[in-house]
Amino acid sequence: MTPHSMDLAAPLTTRVLERTVRGSGASIRGNGASRRGGVVASCLVTDPAQVVRVREAAPGDGDALAELHARSRAVYYAAGGYEVPAVPDAEYRETWRKMVVDSRLAVLVAVLGDDVVGVLTVDGSGVFPTNAPHERRVRLVGIFVEPGRWSSGVGSALMGRFVSIARQGDAVGEVDVWERNTRALRFYERHGWTRDGTSRPGPAGADYIGFVHLP
Repeated sequence: MTPHSMDLAAPLTTRVLERTVRGSGASIRGNGASRRGGVVASCLVTDPAQVVRVREAAPGDGDALAELHARSRAVYYAAGGYEVPAVPDAEYRETWRKMVVDSRLAVLVAVLGDDVVGVLTVDGSGVFPTNAPHERRVRLVGIFVEPGRWSSGVGSALMGRFVSIARQGDAVGEVDVWERNTRALRFYERHGWTRDGTSRPGPAGADYIGFVHLP
């Protein structure tokens, strides 16, 4: 299974103590930051000695993001009674290598020191199906955080960047969340997302539930 299966949802994180987001206009790329890893946001996580930077993914980040994604989804799926590999295969890695250089997507990474600890993928170009094709929408394809960094503020920093992108474009944010991922459901609800009444089949007989975030 590849990331393009869209089985994507975020772990719960705690409040962000400080956030600075630079950029203007409706572009999902932010304030002209390049694909070579320009910093587009920064914040303090729950440990005030640590600062998480949010930057655009660089072409060389694909393998690290595939590994992070695999670890994160393996943990939350297991919590819902569904087992998936925690190590990405070759196809999985290649999908992420393509995603980080796809100009139709914005792939942002959260970095603590030299470590990539989270990733946000945003689609404002219709690469992934939308639940409302006649509305102006931006899809949150997925937020993933290293399981050891859950509840530290990393996910909230990435969510803040997504909300900023959607508001700059005056667009409704949308995401699908696996219904057994109760941690992610609480995370989205706490950040102002509401269920839109849509769903689609997911693994283990559990649906993905549609959520929206109004600009």
